[in-house]
Amino acid sequence: MNKDKRAELLKDEYIMLQHFYEDMDSKGLNIKNWAITVALATIGAGFLYKNSVLFLIAFGASIVFWFLEGHWRGLSHFFSTRIQEIEKIIREEKHGEAIPLQTYASWSKEYSAKGDQTIKYMQKVNVAIPHVFIALLSLVLFILGLYGVL
Repeated sequence: MNKDKRAELLKDEYIMLQHFYEDMDSKGLNIKNWAITVALATIGAGFLYKNSVLFLIAFGASIVFWFLEGHWRGLSHFFSTRIQEIEKIIREEKHGEAIPLQTYASWSKEYSAKGDQTIKYMQKVNVAIPHVFIALLSLVLFILGLYGVL
């Protein structure tokens, strides 16, 4: 394969990965939206029906959404690795030597080396918000409900 064809395929792979990475980011925001919607509905129902168990359900749901977003963002890490590889190839002008269309190979290699990234990404502030606040609020409301304060 000639250098121009390799460069063209690398460019196409890069553009595809950038679109995919942006889509994953968008889906992360959708997870946050669902978490907030479920929390508002469940907490509101807890107040409406004076049932503190619903606050506990909101707590559990917030943990599930937090884990889901962490997992989703962790998966995007493996694609960002290939994006960085391609950027380095272009920066160093080695596109004539590089093998294009290696997204899966790069993803698998990085996953084998680093393993699942869910917990790491759950600890990032941009992932933890709003899930941690929802979990804490729900837990406090549940405890207050148990003591009859609500």
